[in-house]
Formats: sequence, structure tokens, C-alpha cells
Amino acid sequence: MLEVYGFPGEMNSNLPKISVGVVVYNGIEHIRSALDSITKQTYKNIELVVVDGASKDGTQHVLNEYAQYISTLVCEPDKGIYDAMNKVCSLATGDWLIFLGCDDVLLDTLGNVAGKMSDPDSVYYGNVVLRSSGKIYGGKFSKRRLVRMNFCHQSTFYPRSVYGKYSYSLEYRWLADYAYNLKLVGLGVPFVYVAEVVSVFNDKGGSSCGDAEFEKIKLSLLRSSLGTPYALLGNLYRPISKMYRYLRYGVRL
Repeated sequence: MLEVYGFPGEMNSNLPKISVGVVVYNGIEHIRSALDSITKQTYKNIELVVVDGASKDGTQHVLNEYAQYISTLVCEPDKGIYDAMNKVCSLATGDWLIFLGCDDVLLDTLGNVAGKMSDPDSVYYGNVVLRSSGKIYGGKFSKRRLVRMNFCHQSTFYPRSVYGKYSYSLEYRWLADYAYNLKLVGLGVPFVYVAEVVSVFNDKGGSSCGDAEFEKIKLSLLRSSLGTPYALLGNLYRPISKMYRYLRYGVRL
């Protein structure tokens, strides 16, 4: 089911249009706060695209309450979070696209970020607040840092030239966005840091448990995208990463 509404507010064609993609399945507990954070943005050149995986817990009723703000709504079964995100990519029409989880909150900083978007082919990324601790996650990434950790998806703005061309792999359950970013870096897509706190990120979600399929191929991804020295560095970091995830989340990969 695909429905089209529209985001109210004055549009300024001189400002970039930002698509906000929300994917949800049975997210009744948090979806309202996520949508509120988008509808209350002072920056109005926004397109809200929501893909719901045929929720059965009342989520669709909440989505209908926000119909006037949703540019495009799809409610149908999918093959997981990244299949839903690929649907968002195919429906979005913004100059840039950012994804927000149904249990995340978008801070009112889109105007600040939009004012710094000067290259239509660059990915822009900022910082997030970790919900579990209130600490800031982000800062400028180097290739060395990318070996150990990923840009936070909820602070990353992909240009249309990227999200309209490249899809997320369905091979990985939780970390396909990490693989996606490594691929883009390897292709030479510029990543530009913006010193803005973009969202409050639920760092206790599914991705915090790791992704066994991603870990199997991570070194190969590092080698093809960043080069052999970074793959060797990733191999050195691997035991530390496994120990950290076990101590913090009780997960073994």
C-alpha cells in the first residue's frame, strides 16, 4: 500500500530538500516521539518517507494520525530493515536523505546542517547523542577510525547521486550501513564532517549486538575499500572489538 500526502510549511527552493526516511515494524512504543521530532523541525524543506513492514501492534494507526506530514507512506511486508531502507531510497526525492529509526529522535538542527551542504555529491555526517549514556558519538572520521567503527546512520546525509544509485545489501541483518559506507569510501565518495549534533540515537538497538555475517566478510570489505594495510589493522582490532561487545552487551560473535 502506497499513499502520498505532503509535508506542510513554506518551501524555499534555494535551500536543499532533505528527505527523512523512517522504517518501522511494530514500533508502537517509540514511533510517536520519532515522528514528533520530525514534524516539529523549524527547517521546513523536508520530505518524510515512511516504510512500515505491515505492523500489527497499532503502529499504522499512529502513522495515519500523522498523515498530513508524511510525503509517502508504504505499508507492506518486507525482508528486513535494509529492504525497507532500499524502498525509502527508491521513493525519496530530496537532495539529501537521512534515516531515522523509529526509536530515535531528530534534533532541530537540520537548518544548520543544510546551510553547510555545498557539494551535491558529498555525504555529510555529524554527531549523535547516545540514549543509554547521554554521551556524544561522532567527530571527524579517518580511514583508521573507520576500521574500528562506523559513521552513525542517524547523523549521515546521503546525496541523491548516492542513495539513488547504490542499494543496501540484504546479506547483513544489522550492519549493512557499515558495509555501505565502506563501499562509498572505496569508490571515492567524499565524506564531509559537520560539527552538529543531529539526533538522539538508541544505541541499545539491534545493531548493538553485532552482525555475524558482516564480521565474516569485514576484513575483505576493508581490503577492497581501504587497502590491505587497513585490513591488517582491522585484524588486529578484531579481538578487542569482540571483547568489548561481550563485556558491554553479553554477545559473542
